[in-house]
Amino acid sequence: MHKMTLPKAGTIRLPMKKQQAALSDALRQEFKKDIELFEYFLVLLNSSSPIRNVELMWADDLELPDPGQWPSVKTEDALVQLQPAGADAPGRSSPSPSTYFCDLVHGFSAHEEQTCARSDKPAKERCRATGRTQVYPCHVGLTDIAVPVICEERYLGTLFSGQVLTEPPTAEGFARVRETLAGQPHIDMARLEEAYFRIPVVTTAQVAEMVRMLEVFARYLANAWKRLEIMSEFRQIRERELALDRREFVEKLLSGQAGSPACTLESLHGLARNLGLERFPDRVLLLRLQDPLERTMAESAPRAGSDPVSAEAIGSQLRLLRATQVIEDRCKSWPNTLATAISASEICVFTSQRSRNSGHERLLLDEMAHVLLRTARSHGMLAARVGISGQHQEPMELLRACHEAASALDAGHATMSWFEALPERRHDPTQMLGRVLNALRAGDAATMASALREFLSAAAPAGGSVTQLVQARGLLTWACEHLTREITELGAGIQAVQEARERAVQIIMVSPSSLAMAEAFRSLAEELRQQVVQLFSQREQKIVMEILRLIREIGPDKATVHSLAKEMKLSAGHLGRVYSRTTGHTLEELLIRQKLEMSKRLLLDPRLHVAEVADRCGFCNPAYFASVFKKYMQCTPRAYAKQPQRWSTSETMQPHILM
Repeated sequence: MHKMTLPKAGTIRLPMKKQQAALSDALRQEFKKDIELFEYFLVLLNSSSPIRNVELMWADDLELPDPGQWPSVKTEDALVQLQPAGADAPGRSSPSPSTYFCDLVHGFSAHEEQTCARSDKPAKERCRATGRTQVYPCHVGLTDIAVPVICEERYLGTLFSGQVLTEPPTAEGFARVRETLAGQPHIDMARLEEAYFRIPVVTTAQVAEMVRMLEVFARYLANAWKRLEIMSEFRQIRERELALDRREFVEKLLSGQAGSPACTLESLHGLARNLGLERFPDRVLLLRLQDPLERTMAESAPRAGSDPVSAEAIGSQLRLLRATQVIEDRCKSWPNTLATAISASEICVFTSQRSRNSGHERLLLDEMAHVLLRTARSHGMLAARVGISGQHQEPMELLRACHEAASALDAGHATMSWFEALPERRHDPTQMLGRVLNALRAGDAATMASALREFLSAAAPAGGSVTQLVQARGLLTWACEHLTREITELGAGIQAVQEARERAVQIIMVSPSSLAMAEAFRSLAEELRQQVVQLFSQREQKIVMEILRLIREIGPDKATVHSLAKEMKLSAGHLGRVYSRTTGHTLEELLIRQKLEMSKRLLLDPRLHVAEVADRCGFCNPAYFASVFKKYMQCTPRAYAKQPQRWSTSETMQPHILM
């Protein structure tokens, strides 16, 4: 008799796998076709064989393509489509090919474990252990068949069939059935006895023929699985080759050597064709990522290279890596677009858009930038920003396009910035460096960003020749030495400043790309600015750090301005003024946003009502909570709970104060 733990007779069941298989949509479709062929084999078998029911049970540890994309494939579903209504034989569980007797025994799959699984599970284990077909009596005396599906000594699953008798049913036979099933209250013995005498009776020759048919199809399934593995391995090799080609393509563009004998235009166009680009890129979008937690830690924590890496920092880096991979995969779906990470937190997107006019192109690029931002924010990168370059028709100009996208980001703080060309006159780099130094001494981030943009624009090589790159390298190295000497004279820590300078100079000296050289100098300038800020406002920075530490310790739901002031032995007014002067935001706003971040996590728990979330987060009543939540998140708490991904991208929650 046929049964199994969960699936009904005639069912192909794809169990949930423990790990997502790395298969493309094309390979999943190939595998689905093989399973569909097996379904039609079941339909033909149901129409022509006295043994009608077959079930394929995959091994529990087998990794399969995501079954959530496909419905369960059942023989009875195909029978409904192929047979006219009312064609089912009386006494059968329409339209299932399973015997009505077996349906009654296991309660239409509700009591598999207590009944049919008692004989099926051991048969499955014997198939796996021996690799041989099993013909065996089930626990109530029906003849069952179990055929293993094996691919190169790897057990894939088992084909089950049977639920037949090889001798006519008798009263003595049913008496043994009644005795075996005693104590199963779900079974109606009167109906079971009637169904028992309708069980199909077959000969041993018919059983042997069924075994041969199942073994043939087991070999087919094993061969299909092997073909899938070969195709998957080939696809993975191809993906690795494409990844290497993308990296080579981007490195050649950013090296500034495009068009030179070492990097001919023919070789670049060949790489572009291999990557599936119909046209050469003419724009660059630079996506700069930053985890809110990483930014808070960077602004509030003292710089100490000897401190061990915290769990929060490791988690931030993992989120950053995951977001980068998702964004690169997302860009693959756009025509004439490729993306690659050029640093730990920056992704360069090369693209060329088909457009009717310049206005239409701007709309397309705006939409692309918004998609990149939404993707980044959905993975926790709430501080993500995008810079968009001008248009460049020649491959050798794309390095300058990358500089333009970086300059667009440095020119302001908007989430999306378009490059605006500077006046044609070329400034003296030494004069521009003086402006950078003045901004550093003042610790003014906005002024320094503008001064850096002008200096790097003046210091950038006019072309990609070796001589021009050497000149730019020498200028930036001198600038690093000059800035660090001036900042050291202000009283900044000599060791920290020298270590930062050595890191920047090392990158500048070995990097073949002027873009990487500029990024190293930009990072040094920002590190020196933080040193100056810490030097002149160290006490207030320590107060801000202690505020953040106490909020984490007390909890956002219990922390108040007065409780923080009491813990720090300061007046509430003074504490608030220090925090506002140091961060540019009020302490009350920080506490509210911390509570809202806590509420966003709790709203994802379906067991909690809005009122419970409001109470747990320290709000005085649900109405006030809903009002504050809507003010900052632009939606109600209930709307957020239903669609968190939609509302998590809101720009109203400023990332720089989130923990």
